Amino acid sequence: MGTATAAAAAMVLASGSGSAPAGAQGGQAGTGGQNPGSPTTPAAPGTVAPNAGQQNNAGLAPATGTGRTSGQSGPTAGTGGSGSLPLTGNDSPRFDLARTVQSAIDSSSGILNARRQVEIDERIVDEAEARNRPSVSAFGSATRFDAPTNIAIGGGPPVTVLQDHTEQLTLSLDQRLDFLGQVRAARSEARLQQAADRALLELETQRRTLLAKTVYFDLLRARHQVQVAESSLRSAQTQERTARRLYENQVGQKIDLLRARTSVAQAQQDLLAARNRLEVARASFNDLVGRPLEAPVEAADVAGVSVGTDIVPSGAAVGDAPQTALPTFTPFTVAPREIAAINVNESIRTAQAQRPEVLRNAALARASAIGIRIAREGQEPTFALSASGNYYPTPSFQTPRQRTAALTATIRIPLYDGGVTRDRVAEARLRSQIARTTEESSRSDVALGVRQAYLNLATAARQIDAANAALEQAIAARQLAQVRYEGQVGLFLEVTDAQDALTRAENSQVDAVYQFLTRRAEFENAAGIPALLQTNSLTVPAAIPAAPTITIPAPPAVPPSSP
Repeated sequence: MGTATAAAAAMVLASGSGSAPAGAQGGQAGTGGQNPGSPTTPAAPGTVAPNAGQQNNAGLAPATGTGRTSGQSGPTAGTGGSGSLPLTGNDSPRFDLARTVQSAIDSSSGILNARRQVEIDERIVDEAEARNRPSVSAFGSATRFDAPTNIAIGGGPPVTVLQDHTEQLTLSLDQRLDFLGQVRAARSEARLQQAADRALLELETQRRTLLAKTVYFDLLRARHQVQVAESSLRSAQTQERTARRLYENQVGQKIDLLRARTSVAQAQQDLLAARNRLEVARASFNDLVGRPLEAPVEAADVAGVSVGTDIVPSGAAVGDAPQTALPTFTPFTVAPREIAAINVNESIRTAQAQRPEVLRNAALARASAIGIRIAREGQEPTFALSASGNYYPTPSFQTPRQRTAALTATIRIPLYDGGVTRDRVAEARLRSQIARTTEESSRSDVALGVRQAYLNLATAARQIDAANAALEQAIAARQLAQVRYEGQVGLFLEVTDAQDALTRAENSQVDAVYQFLTRRAEFENAAGIPALLQTNSLTVPAAIPAAPTITIPAPPAVPPSSP
């Protein structure tokens, strides 16, 4: 393109830059982080609206290209499939990772039922122990006859041998004698079942913890993806205005204007999809912590997630240097020693020793082995000892003494029960074999899970570096394409391609960061770290500022494209 044409293009761009007041370009200039062409919507009190504090005078201000970088990580500590119970309290609390995990645990119906089952097991253990304790009972009876019983011997007078009424009071003490260890076996089985259910409680807690972390990171990911989509829409609308001015001044081509409008429409669709994902993530988060599904959410973000890079016209002529420096950010990074310090084989051994499903299956295997011993009770003798005292208020010929005492020893020997005990023993043996097989299988599953979690974690860590590098290159390429197009030495296709690449790079960087955080939580869970000891700790740059609050408001309307 000739020099005159380039100069004309520069004049066209200069006529719309730096001179008009905010909001003068046909209602396109937004305020306070609003999307171009959209009405101003104030943020809810006490919340941070998306893009707050960023003035968007698209087409008016020099290009800064500054991305929004989230602050440093807040405190991090820390099924799934269990439901959530509604919670009461602060309607709009601020959630960090630790609070999210604790709220998810508190609202879990599965964990609540697991705790109740442990309490039931305590009663069952006490019930089994009670079989070896003495029992005391009292008995009383009173009988009234139609007439007393008299007996006459020879020609003598009749003698009353039984009054017309009789009473009896009995107090007895019974003690089972566990010579063959039957009661001890039942007590051991109950305690092992209790240990298995305690392990199940820990398993439910770990599953809930992992679910809470996953949902939490998905919420932050969805929020950042909305910011990326909003920035992409602003860039598309800015580029549409630039293409329209060039076309109206007979410098640009109509095909560029049509492509720009197509880009705006596509960006609007992407923003709608991103906001829908955010609403789904917010509803899932509220359901997890037991809050109303439509409640707003304030979530503390992690460090180094840079999104929403705005590239606006610079007003530079052909051959001029860009008026502003390329945007910079402090990316999220993973310390190399964090992955290198992991010993996979040691992690597998640790997991096999303390994963709750392994502990539970081991306890059930031991309990099933004891069950064989208990099943044999039908073929074994039982022993008992009892002491009793009787009191008869009305003595008679049958009960001449008012007070009596007795000590009784009992032995019961089963002879034949129709084969019931034999079948019970065979059933118990089969159950024991199943339990041992399940225990061995769980150990293999845990080893596989740890190795897979480690490989996923290592891959996710490497992807972060690649995503950060790609984002820096995409920002530079987008800025260069903008300058080339403004100078009429580049094609509009270069701008759209560069913008698409920038949007993909921003989304990839967001995905890489939260994918790594999720993989880190999965590895902690797979390694068998107890839920209360899981920290999800990560090494982040010390220069990153304090963590901001991301507020998830109700979805605003998508701004229309410029006419």
